[in-house]
Amino acid sequence: MSTRVSVGHASEGCGATQGRAAAEEALAALEGAKPLFGMAFATSKIDLADLANAIKDVVGEAPILGCSTAGEFVGNRISAGGTAVCLVSSDEIGISIGMTDGLKANTARAARQMARQLKESRQPAPAGATERTIFLLSDGMAGSGEVMVDTLALESGPEVAIAGGAAGDDAAFVESYVFLDREVKQDAIVAIELTSLKKIGIGVDHGWCAASEPGTVTKAEGATVIEIDGKPAIEFYRRYAELIGFELSAENQNEFVFTNELGIVMMNDELKVRAPLGVNEDGSISCATEIPTGQHVRIVRGDHEAIVAAARKAAEAAVRKLGGQECAGAIVFDCVARKLVLGDDFEQEVAAFREVIGAPLAGFNTYGEIARVRGQLSGFHNTTAVVAVFPR
Repeated sequence: MSTRVSVGHASEGCGATQGRAAAEEALAALEGAKPLFGMAFATSKIDLADLANAIKDVVGEAPILGCSTAGEFVGNRISAGGTAVCLVSSDEIGISIGMTDGLKANTARAARQMARQLKESRQPAPAGATERTIFLLSDGMAGSGEVMVDTLALESGPEVAIAGGAAGDDAAFVESYVFLDREVKQDAIVAIELTSLKKIGIGVDHGWCAASEPGTVTKAEGATVIEIDGKPAIEFYRRYAELIGFELSAENQNEFVFTNELGIVMMNDELKVRAPLGVNEDGSISCATEIPTGQHVRIVRGDHEAIVAAARKAAEAAVRKLGGQECAGAIVFDCVARKLVLGDDFEQEVAAFREVIGAPLAGFNTYGEIARVRGQLSGFHNTTAVVAVFPR
């Protein structure tokens, strides 16, 4: 009994052309093995319905989960306008799948519906299979990521690990999509639960460290931080800018907050990073994910070396979870903010994933990363790398 992982990539042509080419490459790499399921990550610049149909036509009956991205990569091939496909073949895994919408109206209800779908669609798993892992993709512009992950974890049980990412739209931050087989939706989540004989390793790290004194969010609405320490949120940044000798202005403040992100102070002084997207006219700051009132926060910084090192640590943590078993392949969920901060050095981060894993890998740049696993920083993240590794 064994598991195989294959990948394919395309970066030229329309949605149908890219979907067909990437899926054909991945299917050929399985060398006749039957895919159990697949995941696809594609630019928002192409027709995703055409892409989904083309992938399904090639792969056949195996379910395909996917989403739009802010960049995608397979091995050493990196694109911003392409498609990455990952196929998994295994006789050691049982699956269940689900798709539900309504994230904006009621995120918790959508997550509960997903948990029910996964339970009701569960297929027989091999005898002795007890390891459960959920891979989750969500519309990156809808709902509360933290509520979604917490609710799904509560409904699924403490023994279930969760990994995944929020869909992107090539850094436009307007609209993103998820899909299951031939159905493409906004305001939705898709998921697959794996019940396996062997543990799937999950690692998470970000590489950012505290750079400011702590402050307290005194007013927030959704993903908008209105006040920190009783003043407009931008004033928290202004104090920090003065401390480091940077002249903050209306012209440079958006770039400054984006590259100097906010970290929620957790237990043991761990930091859960939140990505600011821009400064509003009233001095509030819009973030990619909510930061509730009452949370203690710090401004965080990460240089290129630390960000790449964190990617390596996340991959190493995932591989360690395999307990010495050979790695069949990996799926990586990596925040678009990391890519934007690294610039040309993003290739180094992908190389770090590749060197540690030493097997086929596919991933995409997300608008939020999901990692719910014991012993590591858990929940819904920003500016973080999440690596999921399959044992052979």
